[in-house]
Amino acid sequence: MLKRILRFAVLLIFGLGVLSAQAGERVLTINEGNGNAAWFVSNQTLVINGFDLNSLGVSTPAVIDRVSIQVDLPIAGATSTVVIYEDANGGSPVDATLIAQSQVQITQAGTFTVTLPNPATITQRAVWVGFYLPPNFQFLADTSGPSVLTYWAWTPGTTFDLNNLGSAQVLGPANGTAPVNLNINGKARITAEITEGTTVAATTPQPQQQTNANLSVLQPYGLCGSVLYDTADEFVSYENRIDIICREVAHYEGPVSAPPGHIRRGPLYDLQVFKENGVVVQNRFEYSVTHCFRPAAEDIDRAVIGNAWGIPRTWRLLTTQRFGDLVCAEVWHGGNLALFVRTN
Repeated sequence: MLKRILRFAVLLIFGLGVLSAQAGERVLTINEGNGNAAWFVSNQTLVINGFDLNSLGVSTPAVIDRVSIQVDLPIAGATSTVVIYEDANGGSPVDATLIAQSQVQITQAGTFTVTLPNPATITQRAVWVGFYLPPNFQFLADTSGPSVLTYWAWTPGTTFDLNNLGSAQVLGPANGTAPVNLNINGKARITAEITEGTTVAATTPQPQQQTNANLSVLQPYGLCGSVLYDTADEFVSYENRIDIICREVAHYEGPVSAPPGHIRRGPLYDLQVFKENGVVVQNRFEYSVTHCFRPAAEDIDRAVIGNAWGIPRTWRLLTTQRFGDLVCAEVWHGGNLALFVRTN
């Protein structure tokens, strides 16, 4: 399929570092080693990890759409809540602002990943990500290094308001210091996937880009102008279990502003993927679907494909590759599609 050629070409041009951001995404983690320790919670307890986006080189606005936790022992029938807070000043999360939460049922041990129904847009320098867990739940901690970036929060014998971390009777780091006085001897194995709002992939042609990709799998949409998509993704990867609908929409139906340093070329499109029984795929796709545009000749060396999703919808510029007079990218989300050209 075309996407295999795309990924191979990107590897040749940008090196292994690009593979970690194939869909424009990065994994936020404070874990360092392979050692594990199991920890249990005796009260209903919030466990969150903190990430300083500035020090990690993540520009904002950015979007978090998936959160994971390493589970040692789930509690059958119990409900947990995944939460995301943003924090303007870092330090203690006592003044952090809750921007996303979703109730989930964690049913088995191992890596449990939540795809948020509404991805969280981050505009501040720091973010706290974690789970409000039921009593007797057990999770895994990385036993490498201190625990200052993992925080506990609870009120004995009852719950507290997740919108106000200061309302918890106990809130503090998991390194054994007051007021928690519990040392996790490591950091919770909680991670998040984040997409920078202005991530731009280089598209200048290189010799490695001239491949023998089978472009015959590309077909146009009936209502989406000259946009092409990889039919093998629909009929092979998904075994014809989805329908992909693309249509041209009015300009006001997408984000008002183009990504910094770019202007939009041509129409605005809207992409939807339907599963069986007409259910719209709201979250990140199971498999990416390659989409291609044919820019004007004068734009070909500066053209990138943009995908906008989330609430509010935000443009993300995708890793874009040139094949002759086409530029192509892997699309992982429904929403708006458009072609952009760098202005510098």
